Amino acid sequence: MRNVVSDDKINNFRDLVNSNSSFVYQIYKDKGGKNLFNLVCSAMDWISVSIRHLENAPEFDKNIDSKCMQVYSLISSIDLVFESIKQLHRVFIADNKDPFSGDKICFKDRLFADEDDNNYFKTIRACFGAHPVNLKQDNSKRFASWPFPSHFNTGDLSVHLYSRDVGKEDLTLNLNINELLKFLKIRYEYLDIIANRIEALFVEYQCRLSKEKIETKQDPLEQLYILRSESEGRLDNDYYNGEINDLIMIFEADVTDADLVPLADRYKQSLLPLIEEIKTNLQKMNISDLGADSKLRIRSGLDKVLQYELGKFYIWVHGGRYDPLLEYYFERFNALTNGKFKFSKSDDIKLSFLKVKLMLTE
Repeated sequence: MRNVVSDDKINNFRDLVNSNSSFVYQIYKDKGGKNLFNLVCSAMDWISVSIRHLENAPEFDKNIDSKCMQVYSLISSIDLVFESIKQLHRVFIADNKDPFSGDKICFKDRLFADEDDNNYFKTIRACFGAHPVNLKQDNSKRFASWPFPSHFNTGDLSVHLYSRDVGKEDLTLNLNINELLKFLKIRYEYLDIIANRIEALFVEYQCRLSKEKIETKQDPLEQLYILRSESEGRLDNDYYNGEINDLIMIFEADVTDADLVPLADRYKQSLLPLIEEIKTNLQKMNISDLGADSKLRIRSGLDKVLQYELGKFYIWVHGGRYDPLLEYYFERFNALTNGKFKFSKSDDIKLSFLKVKLMLTE
């Protein structure tokens, strides 16, 4: 099976689903009151399980009993891919519709000529392991025999379908492995169509929201409040949400030390281009990395010297939990800056955060 399918396709599909600031998650986590993202994850997981199993499946055993169970495992894996693809189709393309309904291109010389590929595959699945002792075909109960090597060149295994009706003729169902694999490949490759649909949906989403103008405010803090709401409502990107929340803390901080007021004002002024960049990117639905020259970025070599303390400090700021070593961190900050910023555990958390940024960008 190694040359028939590869997990590269499902891996690429999973990457797409998780890309674009988790667009699929944001849209489908609550779609009409249903968490369809959970369905998407389940489908992707079982496709991965099935395809990797098929990639690593051993050659068919010569023992007929072992071979029968290997074939049933093959059929079951194909069925998992088939059902998962249908579910993904329903989520992204059309509700309650089967993309392969009516197709008759995979199975030749089918025993039940009126069945399309989907239904004929279900018949094969039932007869070769799913429920062979409880079949219903041609309006009567039937039971599949012990599978045996096909007597026909076109088949790999066959079963007799015994009838419950006295005197009714047995039927013979032949299974061709290559036809099963064709059925699998067609459905697995349908992931490409679904992927194209997801990309198109994202482009449509981008276009629609890019036309919805973000309100402009002259006051930086008021603008940041609007940007926070817009960021959460558009793609709810953790990176942008975090940057905006950090900026809000900085602009909300009340600097009471007269010596630090000019320094803080200059620093806040230097952040205005970053706020405008965030607004522009959100307006264009372009969630790209923000400018590396931003004053929010660290410029001082103190970040290396205080690597441990800063890490713990940020956990305290963003985690909301008291750290018993907080006073020690502030002592370290004051010692390395000659007390310039007067760090104190009595400071408001926003002021402490602003002081750290001033310390690191000086």
